[in-house]
Amino acid sequence: MDVYDVSDDLVKKLNDWKLIGIISGKFNELKENHSKVNFVEHALKDFKYIDKICCNVKLREEKSNKRSSEFRMLGNEQFSLKNKKYFQALELYNKSICFSEPGSENIAIGYANRSAVLFEWKLYRECLLNIELARKANYPARLMHKLDKREKDCRKLLDSQPPDVQPYDFQMEFEPHPQVPNIANCLELRQTPEEGRYICTKRDLAVGDLIATEEPFCSTLLPPMKFIRCATCKVENYLTLIPCESCCSVMFCSEECREKAVNTFHKYECPVIDLLHTMFNKIHGIALRVCLSALELFPTIEELMAFCEDPENQNRSSFDLDYNNFTAREHYRAIHGLVTNQHLRSVSDLFQRSVVCAVLKHFMINFTPLKDFLGGEDGQNFFTELLFRHLQTSPSNMHGIDLVEQVNETKDDTTHSSGAFAFLSLLNHSCAPNTVRIYKGCKAYLFVFRPIPAGGVLYDNYGAHFAIFPKSKRIETLSIQYRFTCKCEACERDYPTFIRLQPKLFVPHVIDETDTASLIAYDFDFALKNYRKYCEFLTKHGENYPCHQISSAEESLKMALHILVDAVPLKAKMNQSNANLFDQTSEAKFTAVKKELEESLRAEIKAATNATEVKAEVQKQINA
Repeated sequence: MDVYDVSDDLVKKLNDWKLIGIISGKFNELKENHSKVNFVEHALKDFKYIDKICCNVKLREEKSNKRSSEFRMLGNEQFSLKNKKYFQALELYNKSICFSEPGSENIAIGYANRSAVLFEWKLYRECLLNIELARKANYPARLMHKLDKREKDCRKLLDSQPPDVQPYDFQMEFEPHPQVPNIANCLELRQTPEEGRYICTKRDLAVGDLIATEEPFCSTLLPPMKFIRCATCKVENYLTLIPCESCCSVMFCSEECREKAVNTFHKYECPVIDLLHTMFNKIHGIALRVCLSALELFPTIEELMAFCEDPENQNRSSFDLDYNNFTAREHYRAIHGLVTNQHLRSVSDLFQRSVVCAVLKHFMINFTPLKDFLGGEDGQNFFTELLFRHLQTSPSNMHGIDLVEQVNETKDDTTHSSGAFAFLSLLNHSCAPNTVRIYKGCKAYLFVFRPIPAGGVLYDNYGAHFAIFPKSKRIETLSIQYRFTCKCEACERDYPTFIRLQPKLFVPHVIDETDTASLIAYDFDFALKNYRKYCEFLTKHGENYPCHQISSAEESLKMALHILVDAVPLKAKMNQSNANLFDQTSEAKFTAVKKELEESLRAEIKAATNATEVKAEVQKQINA
């Protein structure tokens, strides 16, 4: 069950009972958003949906040594010589650690099991860190000899572990913008009734130009990553993660990150963390996190209310901020100022959004410490207004924080977090974008992806790219999620998808088998040496867009940039390392067999030669 199931079922029930017209009419008469949400909340209670959620969805899984042991046994099975599925084992060991009851030996055994995986991977530094964690967690004396031996072996081999790859430090080569220092000085904000706010350039831009960098106001980790990345800083650190001491669904890379989380957003999310992961999606998650992050900026709810109602903080963008005194409060002005487009939304859209908001605020206020901070009715109504606002701004303004695309992996494996970015939210959509976002951790780097002439508009892609989806599918998706009918060049000219895209006769091929093989192998040195080649090719042949050669070069450039900022997950790196090892082993075996065959052949030739010589000598003697 998720929140959309609740919304759909409620609407169906109202239709069946011939009440939809009455309820919609009353809903539409309400002018304030908190009144709409409260009205829907009462309907959910009257029709027993809140009770149904409480009966069917756990607010939070409780710690359990029994379940911890079960996950550890499953991990041992994956780690066994028979399976050697180390990634699956590692994730199960992390689950075992999360479910361990505080102070029990299960958590120490989980760290020790994790160290065994890392030893097999030859990650000796990380292995030693887990051995240290196990010792601090009171690893049982009866098993200590295993840990002592592993540590001794580890220290002997420590020097053989190569250093970690250091990401390439991209620097913006333009002068900083006088109003927004993290973007190029050639960029400017414009606004029209048709396009809304958008970004354009005052000078020609070439492919590969870095034109902006940006840290998010806040970010939230997606549920599939909860046993892989730190919930606070989002760093992939599942080799050495430590658990939340209260819930079973959040881990951290350090004590500092754990303490920061439990003193801010996680103190509210923790009591209902599994309900949040089960009932709501990433759009709802980042909307809630923006609200909770805003609460943390003010000592009282009244001060936040005054801040949001101040005319100076209405409809602001990243171009209106004071970067000489750039605090988190100042940053939030631009996030709070994102447009909601509420006037464009239908009654059914607002009703569904009100259901989401009602369920979310009901459980946050009634089952977490949030109620204490909000105080009475005014504070709760304000929080409802704020949450409803960000549930409207999130779909078209928040961004997925992506990794390199991987062979045979789903989108869940390439997007690890969602973030609230003030400047990036100003970029409009095109199904044939001329910029690309690459993430180093949670920091966004905005590169030019197609040549942009002076006066040209910068376009991002909201997920509906012409190379992947046909026009009809793109228009449908964008209309439903973002409330506009796309009229970009790809839609107006009906560009074909990549499979149907033809090469152009006079455009050379810049990508060959070496490029493909090296980039798939995440070869850092190759990416560093060749990414400029792709940039120059795409700039030179931009007027021939779209064609097969250009789309192939774009994908290679995107892959190279991901590799250079090290946006490659450990799973992909280790799988490739194992593949390379397999290739090396296979080659070594082939060389050994080849050598053996050559020696055998030489022996046969020698034997044959000797036999011929003997035969000739015998014949000679017979003749004599």
